[in-house]
Amino acid sequence: MPDETLRDELNRAYRLCQKLNQVERDSGEYEATLSELLGTVGENAIVRAPLFVDYGYNTHIGNNCFINYNCVILDEGKVEIGGRTWIGPGVHIYAVEHKISPNERDVIKGVPVIIEEDVWIGGHVTILPGVRVGRGSLIGAGSVVAKDVEKMVVVAGNPARKIREL
Repeated sequence: MPDETLRDELNRAYRLCQKLNQVERDSGEYEATLSELLGTVGENAIVRAPLFVDYGYNTHIGNNCFINYNCVILDEGKVEIGGRTWIGPGVHIYAVEHKISPNERDVIKGVPVIIEEDVWIGGHVTILPGVRVGRGSLIGAGSVVAKDVEKMVVVAGNPARKIREL
């Protein structure tokens, strides 16, 4: 179980997500709530609710990004989303690891996920802890990305593997 400070931070993010997911997207309240929730929101970034995060302040979105509906970002570790990146609906980004021993499964560790600039991520992709997605790459819908993705490639599948270069 998280300590009291972390529990308060989780609750803060939960309340802000609930608020974000209820207010009108084109309102100033939406933009203000998104900015309060996340660590950084770049200029002209579009985030479609619903959005779900653990802490929020560990998530950084670059300029001109687009994040579609129903994304989940478990941001115990830092999540960087580079400029001009487009993320499809239902994408999950996990910047957290759990111990696998039955007696230690409640022990978690933040592990960064870095998505560089100009990346396209198809719907219902899952990106696992510690992954770096290289600039200009494309991840096919439904893929599970378990290891780093080179720049300027197409990857797809479970686990995601290189299909071709761009």
